[in-house]
Amino acid sequence: MTNKKRSQQESQAVGDDGGGGGSRASKKRAKKRQQKMLMQKKQSKSKNSENPMTGDTSNDVALKTDENIKIPIDDKNKSKVDDRHLNICIEKQGKDVEVRRSKDKELKTISDTTKETSNDTTMETSNDLADRENEEEAFAQVLCELKPLEILFPQEYTVTESKRDDEGSIDNEPDPYELMQSVTSRMKADILFRSLLLPAGITPEIFYLEYWEKKPLLISQSKNMARLHAKQKDTDRVANPVHDSNDTATKKKYQGRFDGLLSKKDIKQLISNQVMRYGKDLNITNYCESTGGKGKRRITLDQLADSPEDDNELEYIVADSKDVWSNFTNGCTIRLLCPHKYNDRIHSLLSTLEDEFGCMVGANCYLTPGGSPNQGFAPHYDDIEAFVIQLEGYKHWKVYPPMSKQETLPRESSRDFTEEEVIKDMEMPMIDVELGPGDLLYMPRGWIHQATSCRREHHSLHLTISAMQNWAWVDLLELIMPEAIEAVAQSRETTSLRSGLPRNFLSYMGTMHEQNLGGGDDLPEGLKQIASKIKSDLSVDSKEDIDYKKVELQNAFKADAKKKIMRVCKQALSMVTTGTDVIGKRFLSDRLPPSFTPQEAALTSENRALNGGKIWPNTMVRIAKPGLARLVVEDGKAVLYHSADNSRVYHEHPLSPMEFEIDDAPALEMLITTIEPHWICVRDLIHGDIEDKMEITQSLYDEGILAIFQNENPDAC
Repeated sequence: MTNKKRSQQESQAVGDDGGGGGSRASKKRAKKRQQKMLMQKKQSKSKNSENPMTGDTSNDVALKTDENIKIPIDDKNKSKVDDRHLNICIEKQGKDVEVRRSKDKELKTISDTTKETSNDTTMETSNDLADRENEEEAFAQVLCELKPLEILFPQEYTVTESKRDDEGSIDNEPDPYELMQSVTSRMKADILFRSLLLPAGITPEIFYLEYWEKKPLLISQSKNMARLHAKQKDTDRVANPVHDSNDTATKKKYQGRFDGLLSKKDIKQLISNQVMRYGKDLNITNYCESTGGKGKRRITLDQLADSPEDDNELEYIVADSKDVWSNFTNGCTIRLLCPHKYNDRIHSLLSTLEDEFGCMVGANCYLTPGGSPNQGFAPHYDDIEAFVIQLEGYKHWKVYPPMSKQETLPRESSRDFTEEEVIKDMEMPMIDVELGPGDLLYMPRGWIHQATSCRREHHSLHLTISAMQNWAWVDLLELIMPEAIEAVAQSRETTSLRSGLPRNFLSYMGTMHEQNLGGGDDLPEGLKQIASKIKSDLSVDSKEDIDYKKVELQNAFKADAKKKIMRVCKQALSMVTTGTDVIGKRFLSDRLPPSFTPQEAALTSENRALNGGKIWPNTMVRIAKPGLARLVVEDGKAVLYHSADNSRVYHEHPLSPMEFEIDDAPALEMLITTIEPHWICVRDLIHGDIEDKMEITQSLYDEGILAIFQNENPDAC
């Protein structure tokens, strides 16, 4: 498997940039021939004056450092920085770049002769880990008081010291927005989810234990207002420097917690300024009385083009803004199918929640007119875990439990149910509530629901966030079991599955033979009667003789089948790791591209001018975001899959895997498993060749997978 981008880079010369990212196999011998010459140049270079790779100081890259980024500095004569002692902090005061180091820890010097085991020094002790978890928990409890947008874009809300003093803040009180810029990606995801759940007074741990895939959770102003008012009196001023403890202020704060994510005004501008296509970008729907007096049904008013000659090239009609808003005025609902395509705020929200849930997260938004009980969709259930966030206006929701165990946690969404089915077959709604701004409703897949705009003059706008689609055990086993069967069938050690079926086994196996022996209770009544007549026509002696022989043959057949099934299951167990790699690649293909903060982007290849863009032996590196890439072994090659090139549109860009030699795997694993706040030095990667270390790192950096930091003087050691 060859990365298209890497193939395009194969023609680039290695000496031009110290790496490049081309195919390493074709350059291996040339490098070995140059190795002695390079070593001689290194030994003869002038101290602190020459470029370590070329001996030419004119080509040195001056590293520009963003004033808002704290990065560790590799001290001279330190072969590796013990990165667990580095706390990266964002400071907005002045232009100084500060690195805060733990007071009770010191940097550990590791000699070049122990590089193979140097990675062990980065392992945290159980006490270190417990202290870190306690610190993160304390931070999360404070910072989850912020609004989602303040969590996602804290740099836009940073309060200066002078402004804080004017507002009467306590001296030396930490700025929550500055604190948010210092947290890791995983911690930010936890804080964001805590913020969504905060009004209900539950933690993510309680949510996953008691609600996730089990029952709905309602977070509404009417339900949680008393608790919010009591909490507001004692809330930490760090999270709300200027707070008012009266009911009006608490209500206003609650209703505005989702402000800025998306509005009707944003949707109007989007439909007017962007090319929006029916069926691809938006739908126009209505749930109304059908012709002929047959009750209500959902209708879709999308304009569809004639089917093209090639079914794979379906043409979508561009939505006319006037037609869209005319239908909206007449009571139709506008559904945006990919609101994050043009909206950075929603993209960042979903991308961060992917870090929290560990699966693909998507979203639709629904704009329904007010004035009368308008409804866009019929009662139905979905195949997703749904989080409904009410952004503007009000909507009346009814939520019903699954109608059966079979429809609990379904793999596919349901058909539209009729009003008669809702009345006749479903229980009383478990939730019957009016959602307003700031409210949130979580529904597990399989829970039937319907929503209607209220009798108010205000429209309703809500965002539905989806997760866990096709992300169940059955989806993993569907990948593993066919491969396990094939592996046993092609085994060199056994012919178990390749051996033939017993001769004439159909004469004693099957439903009709089970019926002759007293079974077959699940048979249709007609077959039962036929089997009963055949059985009654036999004499007692002949029946006993036939039953005995068939039972013996059936038991032997089932025992043999059990052995073969167990062999397949044993093989499947040995393939679980491979199966998780396959579903992991699917996740990378499905998920959104990473949403980098300015501080994160400054360390990636998006900002070469800022961070130098060239890898040296002493360059400090780590993966740009946890979970961005995955390493697998395919056909004797180390293959790296990543989502750095993904589009915000589902599957618009195919994955571009990067192929390496198998001996590169240890270094690749170190690179993509070193996550913030840790760093690793290029020279300390597990590989025998320093040039290979640099080349591997350069190729990942060029693809946007790695974050880097290096001294202004690359020769510093």
